[in-house]
Amino acid sequence: MNRLSFSYLLVLILSSVWGWRSPIVEAAEKISFRYGMVEFAVPVASLENFATTGEVDRYLDIYLDSATPKELAKLQELANYSLEVDRVTVYRFFNSALGQKILQNLGAIIQPSPTKAGLHALRSSLIRAAGEKEGLNLLNVVRNYPAQTIYINGKNGLKLANTFGKLQKRTKKAIAIIKQQADLSSMDELDLDFTQKLDLRQPGIFTSSKEVILFNDRRRQRSFSANFYRPQLQTQIPTVVISPGLGGDSRSFDYLAQHLVSYGFAVIVVNHPGSDRQKVDNFFKGIDRRIVEAQEFIDRPQDISYILDRLQQQEAANLAPRHRLNLRRVGIIGHSFGAYTALALAGGKINIQGLQRSCKQHRVANNSLNLSLLLQCLAVELPDTSKHNLSDSRIKATFVLNPMNSLLFGQKGLSKIKTPVAFISGGKDLVTPPLSEQII
Repeated sequence: MNRLSFSYLLVLILSSVWGWRSPIVEAAEKISFRYGMVEFAVPVASLENFATTGEVDRYLDIYLDSATPKELAKLQELANYSLEVDRVTVYRFFNSALGQKILQNLGAIIQPSPTKAGLHALRSSLIRAAGEKEGLNLLNVVRNYPAQTIYINGKNGLKLANTFGKLQKRTKKAIAIIKQQADLSSMDELDLDFTQKLDLRQPGIFTSSKEVILFNDRRRQRSFSANFYRPQLQTQIPTVVISPGLGGDSRSFDYLAQHLVSYGFAVIVVNHPGSDRQKVDNFFKGIDRRIVEAQEFIDRPQDISYILDRLQQQEAANLAPRHRLNLRRVGIIGHSFGAYTALALAGGKINIQGLQRSCKQHRVANNSLNLSLLLQCLAVELPDTSKHNLSDSRIKATFVLNPMNSLLFGQKGLSKIKTPVAFISGGKDLVTPPLSEQII
């Protein structure tokens, strides 16, 4: 392994650890990089000195001599980055199924001995480092590691680094191909006279009202709410539903709802009680044992269908036809878990057989570069999804941001969608990687 590979591996390992003292019984004094019979060691004191002064001493130089000043500055910034988080929160997260899977993958690289997996040691150091006055950072984790030497498994680490590098290259190539295939000439067919009169970055002209609507679906024994934004129009009002991602709620999309309603859209932003901000807060408070339950894959789409049913009843009873919401042709916007929700309502079918095959054969355990697979595999716990018709014929257009669908739907499940869909991807997203989760 050349020095550039080692420096790349070092950056990747540091990046993996930073994002996450009681009295120290044993603390790491050096970090040992092992690849077969070859071993290189870096004193922890060298890392501390680099973090403080930016100096690359003789121990670090072997790995970082090819790094540019910009890369060194970024690495120093990484070493000093801190998170304000308490020990209880860290303990609960890394004892969850999601947290344990992350530690399992990292523990195959970061080990307390050359032959021992590092899951438990890494979890211990993260918990012990949390709550220190300077916040949780890389050096705190290293100082609190329960072994004198932290062993970096070069073979496993290089495999991860190569996987990461290949993924980045393939993603860039795919994005470049998409840009080449974009048919800019089709813009000539648009009514440019209309679009040139609008600057869609600015608010529209319509005034609106906002209210919180409460819903109680007795059949499912599920109560929830939605923020409802209604423009002041005298004609049938086009309607858009927004479904937030895991840990999000109506507050997450208040800015977007206000912008859309100013252009004459009625907007409904849903609070999904089994996967909203309160649910995640309850997990970290110890009230709930899991961040999210598999049933949420069923409940989320049904929340929105129930809302549309209730609103149709209310509109028919209270308003003249020309003042009502147009609930026969509804657009939906979803982000992450909400994007799954939107695709399911648009007609996407959960591929339960493919999920069971992929997740139970431990393919996901070996793919730590796509964290969304961990959430997607929760759907394996679902009963026969054919009993649940999650699609809703009122959804006529779908706009999804960073959707996760490679295992949940796959090509077969997505092919059931017959209405227009716009996919929005983030080129550097590691939670729902654009190549595997959207572009393909």
